[in-house]
Amino acid sequence: MKKIVFAVMAFMMLGSISVTAQDTYEVQQRVYHNALKNYDLQAATIALYNMIAIKPEKADLNDSLALLYFAGERYAQAYLVGEQILKSNPNRSDILELVAVSKQNLGMIKESLSDYEKLYAAEKSLYYLYQMATLQYQLKRYGECVASLDQIINNPESAKQKVNIVVQGGSQDVPMRAAAFNVKGICAMELNQEEAAKDNFKKALEIFPEFVLAKGNLDLVTKKQDAQTKTPATSVKTTTAPTK
Repeated sequence: MKKIVFAVMAFMMLGSISVTAQDTYEVQQRVYHNALKNYDLQAATIALYNMIAIKPEKADLNDSLALLYFAGERYAQAYLVGEQILKSNPNRSDILELVAVSKQNLGMIKESLSDYEKLYAAEKSLYYLYQMATLQYQLKRYGECVASLDQIINNPESAKQKVNIVVQGGSQDVPMRAAAFNVKGICAMELNQEEAAKDNFKKALEIFPEFVLAKGNLDLVTKKQDAQTKTPATSVKTTTAPTK
């Protein structure tokens, strides 16, 4: 009798375990989707980790985890997960871009630039070239920055493509060529080349007259020149010792 009772109990336990193992993934999947509906990123992240633990062979779960961290602006985690994905699949340009943007937001400028250089080498996208130029500027590599900007300006597609630029109180979608002229003008300002700076800001405004940053930069360099013009030259008084 005891053997029968133990056998029944063992069967019940095994059945319970098999059902739990079978259903847990689907339960966590439902939790994940419900959490996303309510924008509960923390609950969604925990559910994803549980799903990965149950089915580690599903590589797409790591993609979802990286995107979830990125959406929540948790850039350190986003780039760490992204780099794990790239180790097994280095040709994932979408993940490489996520890693590049995450590093940029973390202040890892050199590392981000290196990733954008890989993206541009693979796809020759003007967007990636523009991101390279902005990072080169931040690193004070003005010669490289201007060379990248000139490539953008000389490409006819730059008049059609737009970039989103953050301005006070919002953002603007600006033709990439105008944005390139603006950054080129800023480089000239850094090098104390005021006339070249003004020329580039004016070219940016010719393309996009409502360009807030270019207007502000042109005003700034104009005021700087006016101040220099109004400042009187300092006279140096020389004295000559009387001859005996």
